[in-house]
Amino acid sequence: MKQSKIANNYSEYMNALDGRGDQYVFRGQAFSKYVLIPSGLRGEHINEADTQMFEFVDELKKIFGFDELTCVEIAQHFHLPTRMLDFSYSYDVALFFACTDRHPNHVDYDGKVFIFNKSKYERLLKEQNRQSSQVTRNNKLLYEWLQRYIDKETSNVANEQLDMPIFVDATQQFDRLYMQKGLFLLWGNDESCFEEICKNSNIDFSSVVETIIIPKESKPVIIEELKKKNITEDTLYMNIDIIKNLVSTIRNKNK
Repeated sequence: MKQSKIANNYSEYMNALDGRGDQYVFRGQAFSKYVLIPSGLRGEHINEADTQMFEFVDELKKIFGFDELTCVEIAQHFHLPTRMLDFSYSYDVALFFACTDRHPNHVDYDGKVFIFNKSKYERLLKEQNRQSSQVTRNNKLLYEWLQRYIDKETSNVANEQLDMPIFVDATQQFDRLYMQKGLFLLWGNDESCFEEICKNSNIDFSSVVETIIIPKESKPVIIEELKKKNITEDTLYMNIDIIKNLVSTIRNKNK
């Protein structure tokens, strides 16, 4: 695996990003030691995540009439565990999340920005004839998979169409996703972390993912620099009370 670069300020961060040709997407994590895996597949959530998701989607569809994908996206952004991992087309947004987190203890640790070569990863899926390479944001295969998932047709959501994680562009039907220039990496029938999935699939993780470390002592400086670019918590988060209350009710009910 390639050695992570280090950025102590915004200028060094931009230098570390220089010279990229393919389409890249970015993810910031305030705790650098976390691997790439959705919250719904982490140990503390894996037994309850699907149950909560099924209930949330059913209720949200009744309230707003959104489709299944939009409901899952909203759940993800309001901290209900899902099978999706947040990414952004914006390196500034990713940098913000590498420097700040809703867990206060993460300010005491280095952050990390993942630089994901989306173009190369999707080419590799096609070269390996992966079923996932046929599933796209507007493809009926994605909605068929989501419908089976939401309808609870299988206990482990195993489905040959999603044999590898795929990128799904956000529907952007509410402001938060638009402001964060968001997209998602959606997990299917392999519930391992992305690093392990690559290893098992003969994909060199370091060939599609690079990282930049954000030292913990540099986080406050970078946050102030991002404020000058209007990248703040107020601009990136759009709070919708009815959704927040629904998430809280479902999570408390399933404790």
